[in-house]
Amino acid sequence: MRTLYQFSISHYCEKTRWQLDHKGLAYRVEHLFPGLHRLKTRRMAGTTSLPILRDGARVVADSTDIALYLEATYPQAPLLPSAGPLRDEILALEDRHDRLGVHVRRWLYGQIEDWASVTDAMLRVHRPAFGLRDRAKPMLVKGLRTLYGVTPERVAKSEAELLDGLEALEKRIHNDPSRYLVGDRLSLADISAAALYAPLLSPPDTPWADIGGFSAPAREVLDRIRERPAGQWILQRYRHDRPHATEQDEARA
Repeated sequence: MRTLYQFSISHYCEKTRWQLDHKGLAYRVEHLFPGLHRLKTRRMAGTTSLPILRDGARVVADSTDIALYLEATYPQAPLLPSAGPLRDEILALEDRHDRLGVHVRRWLYGQIEDWASVTDAMLRVHRPAFGLRDRAKPMLVKGLRTLYGVTPERVAKSEAELLDGLEALEKRIHNDPSRYLVGDRLSLADISAAALYAPLLSPPDTPWADIGGFSAPAREVLDRIRERPAGQWILQRYRHDRPHATEQDEARA
Protein backbone atom coordinates (compact mmCIF):
# COMPACT_ATOMS: atom_id res chain seq x y z
CA MET A 1 0.00 0.00 0.00
CA ARG A 2 1.22 3.47 -0.84
CA THR A 3 1.38 5.99 1.99
CA LEU A 4 1.52 9.76 1.56
CA TYR A 5 3.00 11.52 4.58
CA GLN A 6 1.64 15.02 4.62
CA PHE A 7 0.28 18.19 6.17
CA SER A 8 -3.31 18.42 4.98
CA ILE A 9 -3.23 22.15 4.16
CA SER A 10 0.15 22.09 2.43
CA HIS A 11 -0.32 23.09 -1.19
CA TYR A 12 2.74 21.03 -2.10
CA CYS A 13 1.07 17.96 -0.59
CA GLU A 14 -2.08 18.85 -2.51
CA LYS A 15 -0.06 18.79 -5.72
CA THR A 16 0.92 15.17 -4.99
CA ARG A 17 -2.59 14.14 -3.87
CA TRP A 18 -4.00 15.52 -7.11
CA GLN A 19 -1.51 13.59 -9.23
CA LEU A 20 -2.18 10.34 -7.35
CA ASP A 21 -5.94 10.81 -7.70
CA HIS A 22 -5.67 11.70 -11.39
CA LYS A 23 -3.81 8.45 -12.02
CA GLY A 24 -6.31 6.44 -10.00
CA LEU A 25 -3.63 5.16 -7.62
CA ALA A 26 -4.80 3.85 -4.26
CA TYR A 27 -3.01 5.32 -1.24
CA ARG A 28 -3.51 6.17 2.39
CA VAL A 29 -2.51 9.42 4.04
CA GLU A 30 -0.62 9.79 7.28
CA HIS A 31 -0.91 13.24 8.83
CA LEU A 32 2.26 14.25 10.65
CA PHE A 33 2.20 16.70 13.54
CA PRO A 34 3.93 19.95 12.56
CA GLY A 35 7.30 20.29 14.23
CA LEU A 36 7.34 16.75 15.57
CA HIS A 37 7.18 15.52 11.98
CA ARG A 38 10.94 16.05 11.66
CA LEU A 39 11.63 13.04 13.85
CA LYS A 40 10.00 10.83 11.22
CA THR A 41 10.92 12.60 8.00
CA ARG A 42 14.63 12.76 8.80
CA ARG A 43 14.65 9.04 9.54
CA MET A 44 12.64 8.12 6.44
CA ALA A 45 14.07 10.45 3.82
CA GLY A 46 16.72 12.72 5.34
CA THR A 47 14.50 15.79 5.01
CA THR A 48 12.36 18.07 7.16
CA SER A 49 9.76 18.86 4.51
CA LEU A 50 6.67 17.14 3.14
CA PRO A 51 5.25 15.46 1.11
CA ILE A 52 6.95 12.08 1.28
CA LEU A 53 5.59 9.09 -0.60
CA ARG A 54 6.28 5.50 0.43
CA ASP A 55 5.47 3.11 -2.41
CA GLY A 56 6.33 -0.39 -1.26
CA ALA A 57 10.03 -0.33 -0.45
CA ARG A 58 10.58 2.95 -2.32
CA VAL A 59 10.55 6.27 -0.43
CA VAL A 60 10.46 9.50 -2.44
CA ALA A 61 10.55 13.01 -0.95
CA ASP A 62 9.71 16.38 -2.55
CA SER A 63 6.62 16.98 -4.69
CA THR A 64 8.62 17.32 -7.92
CA ASP A 65 10.64 14.16 -7.36
CA ILE A 66 7.42 12.35 -6.47
CA ALA A 67 5.80 13.65 -9.67
CA LEU A 68 8.66 12.39 -11.82
CA TYR A 69 8.67 9.05 -10.03
CA LEU A 70 4.92 8.58 -10.52
CA GLU A 71 5.08 9.48 -14.20
CA ALA A 72 7.92 7.03 -14.80
CA THR A 73 6.45 4.20 -12.72
CA TYR A 74 2.74 4.57 -13.50
CA PRO A 75 2.34 5.78 -17.09
CA GLN A 76 -1.48 5.56 -17.07
CA ALA A 77 -3.32 8.90 -17.34
CA PRO A 78 -0.05 10.64 -18.22
CA LEU A 79 0.60 14.21 -17.12
CA LEU A 80 4.02 14.50 -18.76
CA PRO A 81 5.37 13.29 -22.13
CA SER A 82 8.27 10.86 -21.86
CA ALA A 83 10.51 13.09 -24.00
CA GLY A 84 10.56 16.06 -26.32
CA PRO A 85 9.97 19.83 -26.20
CA LEU A 86 6.51 19.57 -24.62
CA ARG A 87 8.03 17.70 -21.67
CA ASP A 88 10.62 20.46 -21.25
CA GLU A 89 7.91 23.13 -21.45
CA ILE A 90 5.73 21.42 -18.85
CA LEU A 91 8.65 20.90 -16.47
CA ALA A 92 9.71 24.54 -16.80
CA LEU A 93 6.20 25.66 -15.85
CA GLU A 94 6.08 23.13 -13.01
CA ASP A 95 9.34 24.50 -11.64
CA ARG A 96 8.17 28.10 -11.95
CA HIS A 97 5.00 27.43 -9.99
CA ASP A 98 6.88 25.41 -7.38
CA ARG A 99 8.94 28.53 -6.69
CA LEU A 100 5.85 30.75 -6.72
CA GLY A 101 4.25 28.46 -4.12
CA VAL A 102 6.80 29.76 -1.60
CA HIS A 103 5.59 33.32 -2.21
CA VAL A 104 1.91 32.34 -2.00
CA ARG A 105 2.51 30.75 1.40
CA ARG A 106 4.61 33.61 2.79
CA TRP A 107 2.21 36.31 1.61
CA LEU A 108 -0.84 34.54 3.05
CA TYR A 109 0.82 33.94 6.41
CA GLY A 110 1.73 37.61 6.46
CA GLN A 111 -1.93 38.66 6.11
CA ILE A 112 -3.50 36.65 8.92
CA GLU A 113 -4.83 38.56 11.91
CA ASP A 114 -6.73 35.70 13.55
CA TRP A 115 -4.97 32.34 13.27
CA ALA A 116 -7.76 30.24 14.82
CA SER A 117 -9.13 28.79 11.56
CA VAL A 118 -5.62 28.17 10.21
CA THR A 119 -4.35 26.27 13.23
CA ASP A 120 -7.62 24.37 13.40
CA ALA A 121 -7.24 23.30 9.76
CA MET A 122 -3.67 22.22 10.44
CA LEU A 123 -4.32 20.27 13.62
CA ARG A 124 -7.90 19.01 13.58
CA VAL A 125 -6.79 15.73 11.98
CA HIS A 126 -4.84 14.97 15.16
CA ARG A 127 -6.36 13.71 18.39
CA PRO A 128 -6.31 16.22 21.27
CA ALA A 129 -4.28 13.86 23.48
CA PHE A 130 -3.26 15.41 26.81
CA GLY A 131 -4.11 18.85 25.45
CA LEU A 132 -1.03 18.76 23.22
CA ARG A 133 -2.91 19.90 20.14
CA ASP A 134 -4.24 23.11 21.72
CA ARG A 135 -1.04 23.90 23.61
CA ALA A 136 0.92 23.61 20.38
CA LYS A 137 -1.02 26.31 18.54
CA PRO A 138 0.86 29.43 19.75
CA MET A 139 4.22 27.73 19.17
CA LEU A 140 3.05 26.60 15.74
CA VAL A 141 2.16 30.13 14.67
CA LYS A 142 5.49 31.51 15.88
CA GLY A 143 7.36 28.67 14.19
CA LEU A 144 5.59 29.16 10.87
CA ARG A 145 6.29 32.88 10.79
CA THR A 146 9.97 32.24 11.52
CA LEU A 147 10.37 29.25 9.20
CA TYR A 148 8.81 30.95 6.19
CA GLY A 149 10.43 34.36 6.67
CA VAL A 150 7.24 36.30 7.37
CA THR A 151 8.68 39.80 7.65
CA PRO A 152 7.13 42.96 6.15
CA GLU A 153 9.86 43.31 3.53
CA ARG A 154 9.76 39.68 2.39
CA VAL A 155 5.95 39.58 2.43
CA ALA A 156 5.82 42.66 0.17
CA LYS A 157 8.29 41.01 -2.23
CA SER A 158 6.21 37.83 -2.23
CA GLU A 159 3.07 39.79 -3.12
CA ALA A 160 4.82 41.28 -6.14
CA GLU A 161 6.12 37.85 -7.18
CA LEU A 162 2.77 36.07 -6.93
CA LEU A 163 0.98 38.86 -8.82
CA ASP A 164 3.61 38.70 -11.56
CA GLY A 165 3.03 34.95 -11.69
CA LEU A 166 -0.70 35.41 -12.12
CA GLU A 167 -0.10 37.89 -14.94
CA ALA A 168 2.21 35.41 -16.68
CA LEU A 169 -0.42 32.68 -16.30
CA GLU A 170 -3.03 34.95 -17.91
CA LYS A 171 -0.74 35.63 -20.86
CA ARG A 172 -0.22 31.89 -21.20
CA ILE A 173 -3.96 31.15 -21.37
CA HIS A 174 -4.79 34.35 -23.30
CA ASN A 175 -7.19 35.28 -20.47
CA ASP A 176 -9.31 32.21 -21.24
CA PRO A 177 -9.98 30.15 -18.06
CA SER A 178 -10.98 27.12 -20.11
CA ARG A 179 -7.52 26.66 -21.65
CA TYR A 180 -4.78 24.38 -20.36
CA LEU A 181 -1.23 25.65 -19.99
CA VAL A 182 0.30 23.21 -22.48
CA GLY A 183 -1.73 21.48 -25.17
CA ASP A 184 -5.39 20.61 -24.88
CA ARG A 185 -5.48 18.45 -21.75
CA LEU A 186 -4.45 18.50 -18.12
CA SER A 187 -0.72 18.24 -17.48
CA LEU A 188 1.65 18.44 -14.54
CA ALA A 189 2.01 22.15 -15.31
CA ASP A 190 -1.71 22.73 -14.69
CA ILE A 191 -1.74 20.70 -11.48
CA SER A 192 1.28 22.57 -10.15
CA ALA A 193 -0.10 26.00 -10.98
CA ALA A 194 -3.61 25.34 -9.69
CA ALA A 195 -2.54 23.52 -6.51
CA LEU A 196 0.15 25.99 -5.52
CA TYR A 197 -2.08 29.02 -6.08
CA ALA A 198 -5.17 27.34 -4.58
CA PRO A 199 -4.81 28.78 -1.04
CA LEU A 200 -5.46 32.23 -2.52
CA LEU A 201 -8.80 31.10 -3.98
CA SER A 202 -10.05 28.68 -1.28
CA PRO A 203 -11.80 26.39 -3.79
CA PRO A 204 -14.79 24.47 -2.38
CA ASP A 205 -14.05 20.99 -1.02
CA THR A 206 -10.39 21.79 -0.35
CA PRO A 207 -8.44 22.17 2.91
CA TRP A 208 -8.47 25.98 2.49
CA ALA A 209 -12.21 26.39 2.03
CA ASP A 210 -12.89 27.38 5.66
CA ILE A 211 -9.74 29.36 6.38
CA GLY A 212 -10.20 33.02 7.23
CA GLY A 213 -8.90 35.62 9.65
CA PHE A 214 -7.28 37.79 6.99
CA SER A 215 -6.85 41.54 7.27
CA ALA A 216 -9.29 43.78 5.38
CA PRO A 217 -6.64 44.87 2.82
CA ALA A 218 -5.75 41.22 2.23
CA ARG A 219 -9.39 40.32 1.62
CA GLU A 220 -9.55 43.03 -1.03
CA VAL A 221 -6.48 41.59 -2.77
CA LEU A 222 -7.95 38.09 -2.60
CA ASP A 223 -11.25 39.32 -4.05
CA ARG A 224 -9.43 40.94 -6.97
CA ILE A 225 -7.47 37.75 -7.62
CA ARG A 226 -10.70 35.74 -7.66
CA GLU A 227 -12.21 38.07 -10.27
CA ARG A 228 -9.29 38.09 -12.67
CA PRO A 229 -8.85 35.44 -15.41
CA ALA A 230 -6.08 33.63 -13.52
CA GLY A 231 -8.29 33.25 -10.47
CA GLN A 232 -11.14 31.94 -12.58
CA TRP A 233 -8.71 29.55 -14.29
CA ILE A 234 -7.67 28.06 -10.93
CA LEU A 235 -11.28 27.65 -9.85
CA GLN A 236 -12.17 26.07 -13.19
CA ARG A 237 -9.33 23.57 -12.88
CA TYR A 238 -10.72 22.56 -9.50
CA ARG A 239 -14.29 22.28 -10.80
CA HIS A 240 -13.41 20.28 -13.91
CA ASP A 241 -10.21 18.43 -13.05
CA ARG A 242 -10.13 18.10 -9.25
CA PRO A 243 -13.62 17.38 -7.87
CA HIS A 244 -14.26 16.62 -4.19
CA ALA A 245 -10.65 17.01 -3.07
CA THR A 246 -11.42 17.22 0.63
CA GLU A 247 -13.87 14.30 0.60
CA GLN A 248 -11.23 12.07 -0.98
CA ASP A 249 -8.59 13.17 1.52
CA GLU A 250 -10.76 12.69 4.58
CA ALA A 251 -11.93 9.26 3.40
CA ARG A 252 -8.29 8.12 3.36
CA ALA A 253 -7.26 9.66 6.68
